Amino acid sequence: MNTTLAKAGWHKSRSMWSRAFPAIGCLALLCHSLAAADEEQTPPPAGWENVRSVKMSGGLRAFWDVNGAPRHQAVAIKHGFDPVNLLNDYSDYPGRQKRNINHYLHERKPTNNPWDRPDYFEELLRRNIGSIAKRTDVSTDATSLFVHDIEFDFEQDMAKAWADPVIRRASGATTLKEFQEAYLAKWAEWFWLPCRWGKEICPKLPAGLYGPQPFRRDYWGIVGKDAAQIDGTHALDAVFWKHIDPHVDFYIASVYIFYDDPGSVYYIASNVEENFNRTRQFGNKPVYAYSWLRYHNSNKKIGGLELAPWLVDATAVVPYFHGARGNVLWGWEPQSKGARLYGNLPVYADSLGRVADLSEKIAKAEPAADDEPAHALWKTKRPLLRRLRVRGGDDEWIVLAMNPWQMHDEQSEIKIRCGKRTFTLELQGRHCDIFHIIGDKVKRLQVDYGKAGEPVNNSVL
Repeated sequence: MNTTLAKAGWHKSRSMWSRAFPAIGCLALLCHSLAAADEEQTPPPAGWENVRSVKMSGGLRAFWDVNGAPRHQAVAIKHGFDPVNLLNDYSDYPGRQKRNINHYLHERKPTNNPWDRPDYFEELLRRNIGSIAKRTDVSTDATSLFVHDIEFDFEQDMAKAWADPVIRRASGATTLKEFQEAYLAKWAEWFWLPCRWGKEICPKLPAGLYGPQPFRRDYWGIVGKDAAQIDGTHALDAVFWKHIDPHVDFYIASVYIFYDDPGSVYYIASNVEENFNRTRQFGNKPVYAYSWLRYHNSNKKIGGLELAPWLVDATAVVPYFHGARGNVLWGWEPQSKGARLYGNLPVYADSLGRVADLSEKIAKAEPAADDEPAHALWKTKRPLLRRLRVRGGDDEWIVLAMNPWQMHDEQSEIKIRCGKRTFTLELQGRHCDIFHIIGDKVKRLQVDYGKAGEPVNNSVL
């Protein structure tokens, strides 16, 4: 995420409190209950005045992983969002980062020896995971998620790693092919062991991993490329992921926005689509998109600013039409009682609400077999299109269509076929519209961007 320090700060305060005051757990529970009762009598915190409910059904989900003031989280859950337990597994807040595993890896750059694991690895991770089990403010059952946030890079040039005699001896391999398998399997342990221990300590919590993905997040490796080129760039993803897959209950496709550009819409669609398609070989576990209402802070010009409304619109709904069963809204703000939420939260909720209203149908719908993959539409700069046929015949369809290549005051048309009928849809500006088609009647479901409040454009509140 490249923003782990901010989001992990909340866990620091939780774990330090538990360590310093272990004897007053019951009192804390009582205080929490009293606070919850008090919240029933007080109005929602600022920012929720125009935010609609997004309660999903049919197996689709919407998650709230915006850390900070607990009151906002409580209101989000009332609005239909499900909670998330997010853990920066490798941190060491009680120990003042003396045993931070990310620091351990950084000191050993180049990071190319997976057999060199610190002796406190399991102890530290089990302690951190235990802090999640003790939480009283977020559900620790199947209504929530346990997301292990583990992000670090390791050497993926097999020949380069093989050339190191220390690593080669540790692998026990006699050929480069054997070494690749052993090397990737050993690195995978750094990611799946926390997931396994998480299941031991919190058996009811579905476990997943933010960091490596079955199809690792990509922008420039997709734009302008064909399927063979994309496969070549991501050849090792599946080889590595097969070792992790038995230990997770869901997949994450990170779709944080980097650019105020039409390509960002196809970036969302492609990354979700590729992760969905490539994980079907393992079974039918759900894919959840991880979203943020700010531009990623790796963009030095606009990083930290709130997304433009049309990108908020796309962020909310595009994942559900390309294989995702849920969308996780991440963020670290607000962090204090008076801090404001995103100015575009009403737009996000309205956009997401269209999916919620049709979620029972969308969850059971079948994608049109002849829809082109998102990367093909991206390469040729055509409108994004995804048709879902509602089960029960050819008369009901739910269609997502938008043309981000045109300006906000422009219009264009696209002809589509739904069963035996052909329709001409008008695409207005950069709106990410959903069209609900029953028989020969077409209903456009569009979001009013005028509902956006004043952007909160400082990166940390």
